[in-house]
Amino acid sequence: MSGLATVAATVCACCIIVALLSHFMTDGGTKRLLSLIMGAFILCSMLLPVGKALGGISADWQALSSEARSATDDEALAREVLAQTKQNLESTLCDILSQNGIPVSRADITLAVAGENRVVIAAIKLTVGSAYEDEEERIKQITRENFTVEPQIIWE
Repeated sequence: MSGLATVAATVCACCIIVALLSHFMTDGGTKRLLSLIMGAFILCSMLLPVGKALGGISADWQALSSEARSATDDEALAREVLAQTKQNLESTLCDILSQNGIPVSRADITLAVAGENRVVIAAIKLTVGSAYEDEEERIKQITRENFTVEPQIIWE
């Protein structure tokens, strides 16, 4: 609060000085220049407490407890691990089907968290060319054998 009081006192003193000086000056360019300079000074003086207040808010954000920061870091790491696992599973499924002569345009695997330290495959969606529609049962069988989930197949 003392910072705000100092700024208010400075602004008031500047206003009084500018008013006194403007009475002794003629109506020329010097009077306008003085008004411009003092207006800019007053504006900066009034913005100074706002800048300090915003700086204090960001300092409070950095003052979070180390437990809260580590929990946030752990959650970010868990999301990254899930995303990488999903990507690895999708590329593995595409590779397995490709090795069996079935090119897959796209594989989309949905993961679900089951328990504290367990992740399961909730669903698999495959996009396959319509030329391979007669291979549907084989695609499902290969996917079930390797991933224990029956895929939803979308034909292009």
